[in-house]
Amino acid sequence: MALGLISALVTLAVPVALIVWAARRLGHRSGVPRSDAHSVRRFFQYLLLYGLMVVATVGLADLLGLPFRAAALAGDDVSLLARTLTFVVFGIPMFALLGVWSRRHLQRDPDEAASLGWAFYTTVAPVTAVVVAMVTLQGVAATALADQRADWSGIVHGSVWAAVWLVHLRIARRMIDDARQQGHLVIGSLIGLGTAVGGLVALLGAAVAAVVPQPSSTVLISGRSPLAGAAATVLVGVPVWVVYWARRLAKARHTVLWYTYVLPVGVGGSSILAVVGASIAVYQVLVWTFGDPEGASAVQHFAGTPVAGACVVVGLASWWYHRHVLVAAAPGRTEVARVYEYLMSGIALTAGTVGVTLVVVALVEALTPAGFEIGTSVTNSLLAGVTLLVVGGPLWWAFWSHLGRLARSGGPVELGSPARRFYLVVLFGVGGVAAVVSVLVAAFLAIQGVLETGVDAAVVREMRVPVAILLATAVVSGYHGAVYRDDRSRLPVVEVRRGPRYVLMVGAPDDGVGRAVAHLTGARVEVWSRADGTAVPWVLDDVVAAVGASGADAVTILAGPAGLEVVGMQRA
Repeated sequence: MALGLISALVTLAVPVALIVWAARRLGHRSGVPRSDAHSVRRFFQYLLLYGLMVVATVGLADLLGLPFRAAALAGDDVSLLARTLTFVVFGIPMFALLGVWSRRHLQRDPDEAASLGWAFYTTVAPVTAVVVAMVTLQGVAATALADQRADWSGIVHGSVWAAVWLVHLRIARRMIDDARQQGHLVIGSLIGLGTAVGGLVALLGAAVAAVVPQPSSTVLISGRSPLAGAAATVLVGVPVWVVYWARRLAKARHTVLWYTYVLPVGVGGSSILAVVGASIAVYQVLVWTFGDPEGASAVQHFAGTPVAGACVVVGLASWWYHRHVLVAAAPGRTEVARVYEYLMSGIALTAGTVGVTLVVVALVEALTPAGFEIGTSVTNSLLAGVTLLVVGGPLWWAFWSHLGRLARSGGPVELGSPARRFYLVVLFGVGGVAAVVSVLVAAFLAIQGVLETGVDAAVVREMRVPVAILLATAVVSGYHGAVYRDDRSRLPVVEVRRGPRYVLMVGAPDDGVGRAVAHLTGARVEVWSRADGTAVPWVLDDVVAAVGASGADAVTILAGPAGLEVVGMQRA
């Protein structure tokens, strides 16, 4: 077994070494740029480094956990012992040697730290380590909380992986600039947030269920306690979220990746969680009151309500927190605020549209009975649609009416904002595509039904879902298309600007003047800083006047002690 594993490692290492050597030779002899050879070498080097990291960590964790495995010490598990010795004796030294070699490259070559291979390793390695550590320690914590016993083997394995994670975090912080770390920080924050939110929902739901009489179950079942498992999930998720988000990403520069985490995930995901939880809870209440409940008792019928209520509470708390972060990052009426409001409106509108679809489906089912029971009753289907309308309708109206007032009073800034245009165009386009697909599906079902049985109620019933989708999406698409056309009609006619399409500003460092010039002139603007120390601060009005006075397609504006020098250019 050990020889087989060693052979596998050698089989992996030898081709990598040959490819790296061949890439270097080709780079020297056949004129292939050295950057291409370096890219090939980095790819396999850091891929191999990642594989050896996994091998070394598994070997070290198994070795330290051997004293807590009586069967392995007694020789009952020979394969485990052979794998452990192989990974420790061969994997750890190979990982250490390749790590030292990689560190020398990083220290000597500035391009190495900015390479894609190094970014891959510093992203995938800590993410792998933290996921394995979280899964292992969650099981350890759940066992300790449910059975009051310590799984020392799991503690050792989880601690080793956690240590590897923390070491890689430190390495990334010291050897990678903040901008290139954001991808890793966003992934880690997503893992921590998802685990923490899921654990909190399960914990709150299990805590409420614990005080409700259960017919044939107990709250604590050895090794399978929902309360203990949920608490353990929270215990491993919250620290990861704190390390990645609270200590690092929350204080980082607000880039597109940063807003991608806060807006679609933090605000949007939390809102969806709250809407789904509220819909389930309201639906169960309506079915128990007016519909056909499946459970014979209230305890059975409302068994899932505690978790649904927990989704509402945790979702609202997460939404409130991320909205507060968003407002603090972009105060005032900014494009970020508009994206948030249109995102919330879109989530609520989706719930309402699904509700309308379910109501139409239920009405068609009521008018064309099948003669036998199929799935949920017509009443319950109707109540499901009413539930989504009750939950999503008021939320959509609150945001959409607010956006409408701003559009009427805000003038061209609100009417022409990218967020509003994107929202209206997407809803118009998606609704149109869904309507076309629904027409095709409905036509297919109708033709198939007529050819088989002729025109009867069964054919109409078969078409109920695509017809309902068609009606709902056609209304959504038509309404937002009309709003978009009305917005276009109320926008002032933009005067076509004539002047340079490209402006190169050479002088003082850019302090926002470049963006202002681009906005006022419509040109693509680049700003370069002078290295001779003679640059003077930019004056926005002077730069705009110089750009407007030039008749060239591209222009360079050189700022010096004597003022602005304008040079027209022609692209080859």
